[in-house]
Amino acid sequence: MSLPDRKKIKELSYIFSRNIFLLTNGVIAVVVALLFVFGDTQAAVFLGFVLVLNMVLGLGQDIRAWLALENLQLLTAPHILRVKDDQSEESVLVEEIKTGDLVKCKTGDQIPCDGIIVHADSLELNEGLITGESTSLPRKEGEQVLAGSIITSGSCVMRAAGIFGESRIARMTEGIKSYSVTQSPIQRAAGMAITYSGYVLIVVILFVVGRGFIFQESNLLIVKEIGALASTMVPQGLAFSMTLLFAYGAAHLFRQNVLLQEVNATEKLGRIKNLCMDKTGTLTENTLVVERMEIPAGATKEDAEKMTAAYIFGSANSSQTTLAIKEFSDYQYSGNIFEALPFSSWTSYGAVRTEEDGVSVVVLAGAPERILPYVRNAEKREWLQKLLDTEAGQGKRVFCVARFAAESIPENLASFDITPLAVFLFAPKLRPGINDAIDFFQKRGTRIRIISGDHPETVRAIATLAGVEHCDKVTTGNEMEQWTLDDFKKYAKEYTIFARTFPEQKEKIIEALKSNGFTAMVGDGANDALAIKKADLGIAMWEGAPATRQIASVVLMNNSFTALPGGVELADSIIKNAEIFASIFFNFAFVGFFLFCIVSIFGYPYPLSPLNITLINYFAVGLPGILVSYWTIRPANKSVAPNGERFLSKVLPFTIYSAVLQVITIGMIFLLSPESMRVSGSDLYVLLASIVVGSIFFFFTPWVYRGVLATTQVRELCFLVIGEIFLLFAVFQLPFLLRFFDVSGTIPPLTAFGYPTVILLIYTILQYFLARFFGNRARNNGL
Repeated sequence: MSLPDRKKIKELSYIFSRNIFLLTNGVIAVVVALLFVFGDTQAAVFLGFVLVLNMVLGLGQDIRAWLALENLQLLTAPHILRVKDDQSEESVLVEEIKTGDLVKCKTGDQIPCDGIIVHADSLELNEGLITGESTSLPRKEGEQVLAGSIITSGSCVMRAAGIFGESRIARMTEGIKSYSVTQSPIQRAAGMAITYSGYVLIVVILFVVGRGFIFQESNLLIVKEIGALASTMVPQGLAFSMTLLFAYGAAHLFRQNVLLQEVNATEKLGRIKNLCMDKTGTLTENTLVVERMEIPAGATKEDAEKMTAAYIFGSANSSQTTLAIKEFSDYQYSGNIFEALPFSSWTSYGAVRTEEDGVSVVVLAGAPERILPYVRNAEKREWLQKLLDTEAGQGKRVFCVARFAAESIPENLASFDITPLAVFLFAPKLRPGINDAIDFFQKRGTRIRIISGDHPETVRAIATLAGVEHCDKVTTGNEMEQWTLDDFKKYAKEYTIFARTFPEQKEKIIEALKSNGFTAMVGDGANDALAIKKADLGIAMWEGAPATRQIASVVLMNNSFTALPGGVELADSIIKNAEIFASIFFNFAFVGFFLFCIVSIFGYPYPLSPLNITLINYFAVGLPGILVSYWTIRPANKSVAPNGERFLSKVLPFTIYSAVLQVITIGMIFLLSPESMRVSGSDLYVLLASIVVGSIFFFFTPWVYRGVLATTQVRELCFLVIGEIFLLFAVFQLPFLLRFFDVSGTIPPLTAFGYPTVILLIYTILQYFLARFFGNRARNNGL
C-alpha cells in the first residue's frame, strides 16, 4: 500500500474514532441498552436515534472538511520530471516514481526517492532535513542520494533505487500535513478540558450509583440520570468543532490566495510575534532589472561583457540575477568552458574556468565584499569599495564579475590576484502594498526581521523604505560566525536585520527567536527550506522552490507577501469564533455539573433526562454553533488581534462566573417548581429555564471575545433569538416532539411563570453587566 493511501486510511480512522468511540457515546450507548432492559423502550429508541444521528452528522461534517483540505493539498502535490525510454520527459507525481525510473531534478527540487546519480551538472545537495547538517555539498555521478535532500545548485539525472514511501524521510515526515496528528494550542486546550471532564464524569457516575444503591432509588431513574450527566458534563463536541472551524477557515483563506497545508495553520497565523523574511521576493519584486554596468579604469566594456557572458554560459545559472544580466547584455560567448563552480549561498560566489589567449583564467562572479580582500591593486580595490558603499547604501544590489589566472578553480582565493572587470547595479522595486502590509503587522506588535544574503547597507535601505522599524539593529553573517548557540539565543532577539547570512545561520536565528515568541519564516528559495522547517510557521511563495513549498505550512498563491495580512485578519476572526464556541461548550458543561451539585445537596435526583439535555443542547449549543460557523466563513468585520493570553485562561473565567450565575437562576426556579416535578427526573421548569439562560448567555458572549460587533452580526444574533423562540413554541405545540424529548407534565398557565420570569429578567441584567465587565477587561488587555 502506498504512503498516501496509508495516510488517508490513518486520517479516516482517526475521524471515525473521534466521532464514534467517545466516552460520552459509550456511556449513552450503555444507557440505551439499560433502558431497553428496564422496560422504557420508547426512551431507549428515541435516545438511540439521537445518538446515531449525532454520530452520522458529525462524521458527515468531519469527512466533508477533510475532503476539502485534501483537495486543497492536491494543488501543492510534488511533481518531478521522469525520463522515458525515448529520452522525452514527462511531469509525474512523486508517488508515481518506481524503482529503476530515471528522474531529472533541478535547483530547488527535493530528491523524490533514494537513488544513484547517473549524470550531475554542478550539483550541490543539502541533506539537512534528514541528517540535521545544514552544509551543502557537491555530488558526482555514481554517488547515492537520499530522498528529501534539497538541490541547492545545479541539476542531475538519477536512477530511483526505491519509492518515496520506503525512504527514511517518508517515515520521519509521515503525518506532518495530517488532518489529525499535530495539534494547535487551542486543540490541545480543548483536548485537555475534555479529558479532565471525563474523569469528573466517572466520579459523578460512581456517586450516582452509590447514592441510588444506598437510598434504593429505581434503576430506571439512576440510568436516566447517568445518561443526562454524560450528555451535559463532557464538552465532547468541542474538539471536533475546533477542527471544523479551522477546516472551514482554510477553505475561506484559499479565496484570499492563502493556501494552508495543515488544518491548524489557521490558528498559527493569528499568533505570529516574530515575522522573518528575505528581502528579495518579499519586500521587493522577485524580478531584477540591471540599472547600469560600471567598469574600472583599465578595463574595456567588450572584455567585461565577454567574461560576464562566459560565466553565465558556463555556470548554467538561472537565477534572477543572471537572467537580468543576460537581458541587459546580449553578448554571446563562443569559447570553451573547462570547469564550473555553481553559485552558492554558502560561498556567495560562483566561478567558471575558460581560456583567454592561450592562458587558463577563472571568471569569478558574486558578492563584491567576498572578492574585495583578494584584489591586490589598491586603485581597483578603492574603486570597488567606494562603489559598494555608495550604491548599497541606496538599496541597490551590487554584483561583481572578476577574473584571475589559474589552472583550476581553487577552494581558497587567498593566494590569487583578482582583478574586477565589471559591477552590475540592480535597482530594486518594492512590491505594491508592501508598506501597508509591514505597517499592519507592526501595529499588531509583531517584530519584523529581515534575513538576507545581500549587503547590510542594501538590506537596511530597502527595509527602511518599506517602513520596517528598528533598521539600525544590524548584524552580518561574518559576525554571527563567532556566535555560539547560547549567543544566538542571547543576541538574535536584539537585531532586525541579518545581512550576508549563510543558510545554516538562518536556522539558528529562527531557533533562537522561537524562545522569544511565536516565529514565522517567509521564504521562496531552496536555501530557505531548512529555516522554514525550523520555524513555528513556515510560509512559502507558490512560485518558489518546490522543496520550500512542500515543507511550508502556508503557501501564498499570488506570490505576494501582501496577501498575508488578509489571511491573518481572517485567522483572527476564526480564533475569536473558536473562543466563543469553546465558551458555549464549557458553559453548558459547567452548568450541568454545578446544577448536579446543588440538587444533590438538597437530596433530589438530577432534574433533566438525557432527551431533555438533547433539546437544551440544540437551543443552547447547536443553533448558536451554526451562527458561529457562519461567521467563520462569512466574516462581517475585522477582529482585533488576539493577545498572548493562554486559551483556557482567557475563556474559562467568564464562562465559570456565568455558569454560577445561571445555576443560581435555574436552582431558584427548580425550588419553585412543583414537588412532583422535582422528584420526577424531568422538570419542565428547569428545562425551559436552561434553554432561556443558555440563549441569553450566548447573546452576550460575542461582545466579550470579539469586541464591537458589526451591525449585520447584531441583526443575526437578534434573528437567532427570535427564531429560537418560534422553534421552542413549535416544539411545545407538537405532542410527538414532546414525547420524543421526554417533556413530561402538564404545561402550566402563563400566570404560573410570574416568579420564574422575574428571576430570568434579573439574571439577564446581571449577565449583561458580567459580560460588560469581562468585555472591558479583554479590551484593556488588547483582547
